[in-house]
Amino acid sequence: MTLANIPRTLKFTLSVLLGVCFVGLLLAIPSCKKPAAPPAKKAKSGAKSQTSESESGDPDCHSYIDNAMSMLEPERLGISSDLDSPVGLLNQWTFQCGNFDSKPPVLTDSQKPFFKKYLSEAQLAKMDLTRFTRLDGKFIRDSQLFNGMMKAAIEGKSNDRERATSAFYYCMNNLALVPNEKNALPLSPYEFCIFGIGTPEQRAWVYISVMRQLRIDAVLLRPTKPAPYKLLIGVLIDESVYLFDPVLGLPIPAKEQPADMILITNPASLADVYQSPEILIDFYGEEAKNRFSAEELKSAEVVIMGRSSEWSARMRRLEDSLSRKQTFVLFRNLDPFEGDPGFISHIQTIGKGILKEATIKVSEFPDAQMNASEAVAGEQAKKISEMKLPFRAPVPFDVNARVEKPGGLFEVKWGAPTKKLLKTRTTQLMGNQQAAIQSYVTTRLEAAFPSDLIVPQETRLMHLMAAQQAAYFLSLGQYILGEDASAARSFNDYLRIYARVDPDRTLAAMYLMAISDAKAGKLSSAILFVAENKPPEALKPAFPYLEKRWRAIREKASTK
Repeated sequence: MTLANIPRTLKFTLSVLLGVCFVGLLLAIPSCKKPAAPPAKKAKSGAKSQTSESESGDPDCHSYIDNAMSMLEPERLGISSDLDSPVGLLNQWTFQCGNFDSKPPVLTDSQKPFFKKYLSEAQLAKMDLTRFTRLDGKFIRDSQLFNGMMKAAIEGKSNDRERATSAFYYCMNNLALVPNEKNALPLSPYEFCIFGIGTPEQRAWVYISVMRQLRIDAVLLRPTKPAPYKLLIGVLIDESVYLFDPVLGLPIPAKEQPADMILITNPASLADVYQSPEILIDFYGEEAKNRFSAEELKSAEVVIMGRSSEWSARMRRLEDSLSRKQTFVLFRNLDPFEGDPGFISHIQTIGKGILKEATIKVSEFPDAQMNASEAVAGEQAKKISEMKLPFRAPVPFDVNARVEKPGGLFEVKWGAPTKKLLKTRTTQLMGNQQAAIQSYVTTRLEAAFPSDLIVPQETRLMHLMAAQQAAYFLSLGQYILGEDASAARSFNDYLRIYARVDPDRTLAAMYLMAISDAKAGKLSSAILFVAENKPPEALKPAFPYLEKRWRAIREKASTK
C-alpha cells in the first residue's frame, strides 16, 4: 500500500463507517464545563485550624488527600468518579488542615518582581488562587497519568539519557502526528493521550510533562518568529541539553550511533550541534532550509511548558502532603526554593551557560489550551463528541430477555455504556500492553451483532468506531512490546480495512509498519516503503534519513 493510493484531503466522517450522520454524545473524558474556583471557607478558630496537616497528625487530613487522589486516578476519573467530589475534598483539606486561610499560598512581595519578568498577569493570577479548581483536578489526574507513562517508558533503562530517549519514543508513538495544525482541536493533554493524536507542540507538551515526572527539566526551542516545523525539545541532563524533534518524532542524531540500530538511540546535544552544524544539515537533508539550523538555534527562544498551577504554592503544599505511595510530581519551582536554584536558573547555568543569553519565556499555550478545551462549542464540540463516542463502548444487552417483533427480528433492553475502550486505552498508556491487547481483541469482536437483532443506530456506530480504534491501538501495543512481525501484520490489517477512514491515523500506521518491518529484519520491504512514498511536508526529512540508515544496515549485513 502506498500513500499515493490514499486521498490526503479525505476528512474523517462518520458516514465512512456507517453511511449515516448523528449528533455525538459527550463522553466524560473530561467534562467541558467552565471551571469556577470553590469559595474560600473561613477557617475555624482553635489550634487545629491553624496547624498544618503534617503537624496535626489528624487522620481526617490524610483521608481528604488520599480519597481525592484516588478519585482523580486516570483509571477512575470520568469512568467511575466525577471531578467535583475530589476537588471539594481538596478544598476541605485547605482550610481544615492546609493553613490556606491563615497562611495563603500566594506569591510574596519579594517573589513578585522575579515572576513578573516571565509570567503574564493571567498566569500570576492562577498561581495565586487559594482554593483548588476543576482545572487543578484535571492537572492532578494528568500528572498521575504522566507518571504511569513515565514508569512504563523507562523500564530497564540505566541512565537519564536512555530514559529521556525511551520516554520520547513512547510519547511520540502514542500520539500520532497531526501534521496540519489547522486541523487541531482544542483538547486537553489527557484527550491527546486517549485519542492518540497531537500537533508537534501538543506532543512536545506531553513529553515535557512526562519528563517532569522524572524530575528532569525539558524546554521547547523555537525561533523568535515562529515558523512551521522549526521546533525542538531540549532535555537538560547533567551539563548537556539533548535535542529531540517532536515533528518527526525522532531525536536529533549524535554523530556516533550503534551501527545496527533501526532507530536513533543516541541524541545529539546542543553543544554537539554548535560544534558540528552538519549534524542538522545531514539529518534534515534537502529540507534543511525549512528546519532549524545550528546558527538559528543560537538565537532561539527557550520556552518553559506547563500550566500555571504547576508553579504555584498550593501545588507545592499539596505535593508535600502526599503519602509515600503517591510518587507523582505536582510542582516545579521556577525561582530558588529551599536550596534548589529553580528551573530558570537551571536553564541559565547548564553547560557552562550555553543558554545564558537566550530569551526565556513561560508559555501561555498550556493555559490557553485548557481554557479552550473547557469552553469548546459549536462544530468543534460536535467533532470532539464524535471522537469520544467509541470510548463509551461497548453497550451491553441481555440476549435472554429478547422480545420477538414482526418480521422475525428481536428487540432487547440495552444497558448503560461500559466505557471499556476508555479503560483499556488508559491501561495501555499506563504500561500494561498485554492486558490492553487482549481487551482490544474482544472490542473488535463486539462490533458484530446477531443479524436478527434490532440495534439502535448510534449503538451500532459506537461499536464500529470502537473496533477501528481497537485495531490501531492493538497494533501499537504489539509495536511497543517489540513484537515487530506481529505489529507489522496488524498495522497492515488495519490499513487494509480502515485506510480511508482517518488520514492522520493512516499515516501513523504506515510509518510504524515500516519501522516494524525494519526491526523484524524485512529491511528491503521497509526501504521500499520509505523510498517510494511521498510523506506530508511535516515528515519529509524522516523518510530519506531512515532510508539511508536502513540501506547502510542492509549493506553491512550482506557483507558479513
